Amino acid sequence: MPSFEDVLKEQKSVFSNKGALSPHFVPDELPYRENEIRKLMVCLAPALSGQKAKNVFLYGKTGTGKSSSTRTVIKKLEDEKNERVKVIYMNCRVYDSRYKVLQKVITAFHPSFAKTGYSFAVLYERLLDWLEKDGKQLVVALDEVDMVKDLDNLVYTLTRANDDLTNGGIAIIGISNKVDFKQRLDARSRSSLCEEEMVFQPYNAEQLKGILSKRSEIAFQDTAVQESAINLAAAVAASENGDARYALLLLLRAGELSDAEKLDNVTDVQVEKSRKSAEEDKAFEIISTLPEHQQLLLYSIATLASEVAYKRLVEEGGEKLYFSGEVYERYAAVAKKLGKEPRTSRWYREYLKELEALGLINTVQSGKGIRGHTTLIRLSYEPQRVKQVIETKVLGE
Repeated sequence: MPSFEDVLKEQKSVFSNKGALSPHFVPDELPYRENEIRKLMVCLAPALSGQKAKNVFLYGKTGTGKSSSTRTVIKKLEDEKNERVKVIYMNCRVYDSRYKVLQKVITAFHPSFAKTGYSFAVLYERLLDWLEKDGKQLVVALDEVDMVKDLDNLVYTLTRANDDLTNGGIAIIGISNKVDFKQRLDARSRSSLCEEEMVFQPYNAEQLKGILSKRSEIAFQDTAVQESAINLAAAVAASENGDARYALLLLLRAGELSDAEKLDNVTDVQVEKSRKSAEEDKAFEIISTLPEHQQLLLYSIATLASEVAYKRLVEEGGEKLYFSGEVYERYAAVAKKLGKEPRTSRWYREYLKELEALGLINTVQSGKGIRGHTTLIRLSYEPQRVKQVIETKVLGE
């Protein structure tokens, strides 16, 4: 009978610390973000002198170091061991309302308030009392702040608290991937939240290479990653808006492929394979967030593609292209079967454009051998996988 120790010995791995490739891992050093970290520290430093820190709004595309830089500065602030400076970091995908944010802030320091049922007014007054008691300076970091449903109310509440306090203060760090997000705020919230603004630019290929090299030293066994693999992952991520998270994901999956194939190292071959897998995952994540009728349209194409007996199509290089009119008929039938009113053909054409812009389908105009002028549609991903995603997340099957 084998022991777990025996099993672990048999499972040789290219990794030494796989967690170092996680987007949640914060390294001791954050390359290429020294200026941003320093600027954020300058904004928060007044809290250590008993004064309110500045509100800061950080924005830029995914994987540009906003969250990691914020966590790095928060750790530095906590390392000061100042009892009157309190910091809380939360992801607004979870804490997506003013009430949830306020409750999270209070329960972080008053666990007895963890149970729900207190009114907003009670929570607000308790927060003021706690801050007032010995002049605490609170820094609230709101990652993906754009997910808060009543953000204008939240910003107003937290900034107004400073007017209601005679001792202590609250500062906000707002973080968003959506570069145009601040335009959605009303003028008062915008001026409060964006007291200081920092734009995080995408990493270039050389910077991504440096980030991956540093992280690989922690994540992989010595000499387990070939330089060509790092170069390819950096180049691919640079072409995808300079997303460091994507670059790290490519290396992580490449390492897992090497382990699965019982290889001793990671090469550009595994990176290329992981790229295809990551692109599929990204596409299926997009599918799960599409509006309902766009999902039904994709589902209709996928069902046509899986029907061997379906003859009204064109074959090109082994790929199946479906007539736009036939796809619309199937979409209308699927919608009616689910008790939905099919959208008009005008909306249908708009949906096709949007799905093509997202890379989920391809459309081509018919050529020789086909009577009339029509649009042909090709699904970009494996039909069965598309069906499974939509059946699970949309149809609830």
